[in-house]
Amino acid sequence: MLPEVVAEQSDVSADRERRLSFGAVAERYDRHRPRYPPEVIDAAIRYAGARPGDRVLDVGAGTGFVSLALAAQGFAVTAVEPDGEMAAVASQRAATAGLALEVLRSDFEHAQLPEGAFALIVSGTAWHWVTPELRSRAAARVLRTGGALVPFWNRPLWDGNPLAPAFDVAYAAVASDFAARKSGPLNPSAQPLENVAWTARELREDAAFSDLTERSVRWSLRYSREQYLGLLGTHSDHILLADAARQRLFTAVGAAIDAAGGSFELTYETAMLLARRR
Repeated sequence: MLPEVVAEQSDVSADRERRLSFGAVAERYDRHRPRYPPEVIDAAIRYAGARPGDRVLDVGAGTGFVSLALAAQGFAVTAVEPDGEMAAVASQRAATAGLALEVLRSDFEHAQLPEGAFALIVSGTAWHWVTPELRSRAAARVLRTGGALVPFWNRPLWDGNPLAPAFDVAYAAVASDFAARKSGPLNPSAQPLENVAWTARELREDAAFSDLTERSVRWSLRYSREQYLGLLGTHSDHILLADAARQRLFTAVGAAIDAAGGSFELTYETAMLLARRR
């Protein structure tokens, strides 16, 4: 059931430095960020009733995880990505794979896109970077009637993870260094992100959309020390930490993984919202 009571949104899209911090680690981002389960992409396609050849828009495409998965199925994909370094990796990956991909370097709010042209809009762990007051309106403008908006987010589930207590200690030691910005989902003790709930409320209140549905998929990955520290370095809150604080944190997190035998399993949930353009 979609939540009815939602805490007030913290608008990270207004933090331009954080919003555009990923380009500095674009190659590392492409290497270490987890992809999305195939059933998530398939659910979005089915919900939209999209067919190969239809136009699909990927908002906040990053290095192209979702764009390339859709292009490989024969969709005409436009990838909108504001960071030039991230967009360049997406273009290179498409060229290497021999896939047609239109990459538009722009934020979604100001992108020059044709009205009513797209059967499906997807956004993988990026919709929260789009200005809340503008994103639903912009999506409605470029979707065709009956088309679908499907934002989704990967988020780790820390409850019951045996390394969470040790990671809590590591983050507590640098808590003051995170004070200027809200800490993200790889901090087990951080306030859970409410992106799904906030977006659900927006779409429920938007007359341009109907048939709002929420779905989720759980899965897991095993990380070595090196792999997990690589992942940490791709999250905006960690990218923008002072070097000394980041080194202290990474040393403590790495030591906790070593003490657990050198690797650990992390469970993820991919949470989806699916809404139809009236």
